[in-house]
Amino acid sequence: MNVLLIVDPQIDFISGSLAVPKAEEAMQFLADWIKGHASDYEAIVLTMDQHPANHCSFAHEGGPWPPHCVRYSVGAAIHPAVFEAVEAQRREGRPVLMIEKATTQERDSYSAFEKVIPSILLEAEHIYVAGIAGDYCVAASVEDLRREIPAERIELLEEAIAYIQRPER
Repeated sequence: MNVLLIVDPQIDFISGSLAVPKAEEAMQFLADWIKGHASDYEAIVLTMDQHPANHCSFAHEGGPWPPHCVRYSVGAAIHPAVFEAVEAQRREGRPVLMIEKATTQERDSYSAFEKVIPSILLEAEHIYVAGIAGDYCVAASVEDLRREIPAERIELLEEAIAYIQRPER
C-alpha cells in the first residue's frame, strides 16, 4: 500500500499568524496532485497542530512562536482546497487518518510520530510526503519515520512542501 502523508496544511501556516513563504502555492499544488495522482496512493494520513490557547510554544508563554493553530480557531482549519481534495478521496473509499499533535499546554511537538508511528505508515510500501513547514514539522516527521522505515520508501513531494527557509540545493 502507498500512503500520502500531509503535514500541517493549516490556515495559520498559509495566510495566518505563522504564514510560511509560498505555502498557498504548495497547498494548491498538493490539492491538484491529490486529484491527479489518486492511483498512486491508497490511503491518506494528515497531521495537524491543535494547540490550547496557552500553549508553551507561544511567545506570550515563553515560546518562540506567535499563537497559531489554536484548537477550534479558523487558523487551525485545514486549507480548503486540500480539505476538499482529501474529503473527495475519503468519499471514494480511501482511508483517511487525521492525527492531532501538540494538544496539551506543556508539550510542543513538531512531529506527530515522536512516540508512535501508525501501522498504516509502518506497513506502507511507499510514503509520499507533503506539507508545511519543510524545515520544521515536515523534517521532524520524516526524521521520526526514518527511525523505523527505510529512507527509500519515503518520497518528498517538493512542490507540495513550503519552507520557512528553503535549504540550498
